[in-house]
Amino acid sequence: MRKTTYNLIALLVIVALSLFVVATKPVNLGLDLKGGVSIVIEPDFQKAIKEEYERTARFLEKTLRDRGFKILDVVAYPDRIEIEYLEEKELFAIESTIRETLKEVRIVQDQEGILKVYFSDAYIDQLKKDIVDQTIEVLRNRIDSLGVVQPVVTRLGKERVLIELPGFLDLERAKKIIGSTASLELKLVVDSSPSKEDLESKLTDETEILPSRDGSLWYLVDKVPVISGSDLKTAYTSQDEFGRPAVGFELKSEAAQKFGEFTSKNIGKQLAIVLEGKVVSAPVIRSRITDRGQITGDFTPEEVRDLALILRTGSLPTSIKILQEKVVGPSLGKDAIEQGIKAGILGFLLLVAIVVGRYKVAGISATLSILLNGLLLWAGLVVLGATLTLPGIAGIILNMGIAVDSNVLIFERVKEELRLGNTLRKAVEIGYRKTWSAVWDTHATLLVASLILFQFGSGPVKGFATTLAIGTIASFLSNVYYAKVFLDILAKKRWLKI
Repeated sequence: MRKTTYNLIALLVIVALSLFVVATKPVNLGLDLKGGVSIVIEPDFQKAIKEEYERTARFLEKTLRDRGFKILDVVAYPDRIEIEYLEEKELFAIESTIRETLKEVRIVQDQEGILKVYFSDAYIDQLKKDIVDQTIEVLRNRIDSLGVVQPVVTRLGKERVLIELPGFLDLERAKKIIGSTASLELKLVVDSSPSKEDLESKLTDETEILPSRDGSLWYLVDKVPVISGSDLKTAYTSQDEFGRPAVGFELKSEAAQKFGEFTSKNIGKQLAIVLEGKVVSAPVIRSRITDRGQITGDFTPEEVRDLALILRTGSLPTSIKILQEKVVGPSLGKDAIEQGIKAGILGFLLLVAIVVGRYKVAGISATLSILLNGLLLWAGLVVLGATLTLPGIAGIILNMGIAVDSNVLIFERVKEELRLGNTLRKAVEIGYRKTWSAVWDTHATLLVASLILFQFGSGPVKGFATTLAIGTIASFLSNVYYAKVFLDILAKKRWLKI
């Protein structure tokens, strides 16, 4: 009797806490219920590999020349690096230096005086994986700064990323924020002209030609930047000297020292501020500049806010390609919720009719267990901050059927014990004892299956797995443990009929 009293007190506490949680905090709704933006992207791996060859070529050239080798030229191509050397006797030492400097490369002597260096397949695969991982991390930081509730940024296959923004309906702004590489670079201006052809004659291996933001002017600039986005400490909205929207930034300590030395040596020259491969402004260096700067241009207040956010959260490892985009309207989500509620009510009423019709008073006990299971499931979604999706609603409805399954198994076993001549209370005890292993195995299997779906699934599958996992735990507590408490009370009061 004392144990039953303790169980009832614990039940009242659990129900009270669950009702409080459900009443005071709404559950997070997914994209398919709340509406929002869904985008599938893929990093531009070809561009990333090409840039990696270019970085490696510059590093190799410096390393080989510093060690005194007679190198004529080091040229980077999209799929290899070619090294032109002068003396054949240095070939072995050059190859040894390359292998010592770069671990995962393949070296081929294509012709006399030319070495070709290729990245290994393992290195390329790892590079792609790192690019996807970094892309996911940067995009999560950006989206978190937008204040979107329960966004989804996850890997889709090996090389793609799925982004879902529930409640965010501005597709163009989402594409701009997600698709911007935030490749801020500060480069010394060599020359400028309204005509690109005027600058092409002055182009060298160390320089490149970039357009202005509005396309009215072309700049010949150093290819290697003085400062890049990775040197930024922070970025924030600001105003220029005329009160127009601008972006202010601060540099990290090492970059600030480097920038101070550079600006002090180049007073009177222009410094191009390059964003996404375009020169947004090219101010003249008037004095030594160290840790602070400003990006000015013809920006709107929203562009300044988004640019500051993008720069603050870091740059993407490479540009991305948007493969799929869609906006889910909130009206579709409202219809889905209404249909889900109707299906849930209909399913619950059918379950009640079946279990009460077949098991009488025990069926009423099972109905109370199902209601408790639903309350615990909903409270669990709220407490864990899980996101309810349309497949999640399907999972809840399915969970009703799974919930009553354990009661049916136990009730049938109890009825069998009654037919063998046992008393009602003894039949309940034996029935539970003999079905315990089967019920335990069922719930454990469902929980493991849901965890596997959550770990390896994405989007809708995760939503289904979430409700299935929480529902399985709630079902075990309500439809197995407390269902027996209800039956024990009914049996002691001689109210139980089965």
